[in-house]
Amino acid sequence: MTFKKSLAAVSFGLLFAAIAPAQAAVQNYTFSGAIDAGSLLNESYAGSFSFNDAALIGAGAEWLAVDSLSMNFMGSSFNQADAAVDSIAEVGYYDGAFLGLSFSVDSAAHPFSFVTGGVDTSDAYFATDSSSGSLTYAAAVPEPKDWMLMLAGIGLVGVMIERSKRRRV
Repeated sequence: MTFKKSLAAVSFGLLFAAIAPAQAAVQNYTFSGAIDAGSLLNESYAGSFSFNDAALIGAGAEWLAVDSLSMNFMGSSFNQADAAVDSIAEVGYYDGAFLGLSFSVDSAAHPFSFVTGGVDTSDAYFATDSSSGSLTYAAAVPEPKDWMLMLAGIGLVGVMIERSKRRRV
């Protein structure tokens, strides 16, 4: 194998290594919403959570424990320690599609639950005993170092292609 081919193989390997961690890494999400039906109409809630998706296989129903969670609802803060008895904070996936957060609190003035979607996050919702609300999830933006590594790999491939063209002429 020539030096150029070896360098190209290493470059592509580094490029894909930079992209691959997005599949198996700690995922960070934020969420927000507002009660749109019931006695608590227009009350809002928001927060964030993280989990490691390394165990995902992408087939069937899968549940992953949440590593950290913090949120605010009706002037109170909540975290994983506030979970209802015999309940844990977890995220659901079905055939590799993110369904949302499953988390219940029964010790608050207004007990509530996050309910995952059935097919994706579009039908996930927030519920209390007397109200329900919409829920919007947003994945956190990749770290700048991840972007830089990816761009460096693409740049290296571009330089190799340009040098290859110049030597042929």
